[in-house]
Parts: sequence; structure tokens; C-alpha cells
Amino acid sequence: MKSWLAKMRISGVLDGGPKLPGPLRERIGSSEELRDFAQRLAVVDHALRATAPRPRAPASLHRLIMRAVERGERPAAAWYGPALLRWLAVPAVAVVALLLAWYCVRGPARPPAPERDALVASASALEIGGRIAQAIPSAVVAPLADELERLSCDLNNAGKYLLASLP
Repeated sequence: MKSWLAKMRISGVLDGGPKLPGPLRERIGSSEELRDFAQRLAVVDHALRATAPRPRAPASLHRLIMRAVERGERPAAAWYGPALLRWLAVPAVAVVALLLAWYCVRGPARPPAPERDALVASASALEIGGRIAQAIPSAVVAPLADELERLSCDLNNAGKYLLASLP
């Protein structure tokens, strides 16, 4: 582990870090492994720095780019209409929102009905209900009456069973 940390410090020095501290120099001098590592690393570092590519842009590149920019189409200016139309959009939306809120709170306008009309309407509804009850044939009501009678019998039997099971 200690030699690994020492190798990291040696590599950091070659990357342009601070100079090797005195104790590390003494360790490199006394350890053949560290000395060999430092020499191999220095050779690799020198070889990489010497062969590093130096990219260079051609002198005409700037001129070519500028010509392409000059020839390029410019976007057409967008038409936004008169400023008054843009300004009216916000108040119009606000007015519509206020009217909608007022309508929801107040509800639809209904003309007031006199009490007499309400009494007449309820009396006619009761009269219609009575006519319907008389007009329904017994064939329609008979199955419902039979089911109600069976339900009543089941409830009586359940009550008798519960009473019989009490101690």
C-alpha cells in the first residue's frame, strides 16, 4: 500500500505537481522497485510529450466560415400584430374568468315561481302517482309481492332460530 501511494506521488510530480519531498526521494533511492518505476514513468512521459499531436487549423478556415455565414439565409422577422392586440389578450381572459366565477357562485338565472304554481305542480304529481298505482296490472306487481312475502318468512325463521339458540 505504501509503495502504491509513493507511485501516485511520483506520477503527480511528472504531471506538473510539486517537487518530490525529501523523504520520498530517500525512499526512491533505497527501493529498487520505486527507482525502476520512476525511470520507466519518466521515459513514457517524455515519449508522450514529444509525440503529442499539435492540431493546427488551416489559415483559410476563418475566411470559409465567414463566407458561409454571410451567404446563409436570415430568418424573416415575425409579425406580432399591433401592440394593442397583444395587450388586450390578458384583460379579456381575466374578464372571462371573472364572469365564469360569478356564474358558478350565483347559478343560472331562474324566474321566481309563485307558491300557487308550486302547489299546483305537487298536486298534479300526486294525482299522476295515484293513477299509475291503479293502472299497473297485478301481473307486474305479483312477483314483487311474492318475493316480499318470502323475505318476511325468512326473517321470521331467522329470529326463531336465534331465540332457540340462546341459553
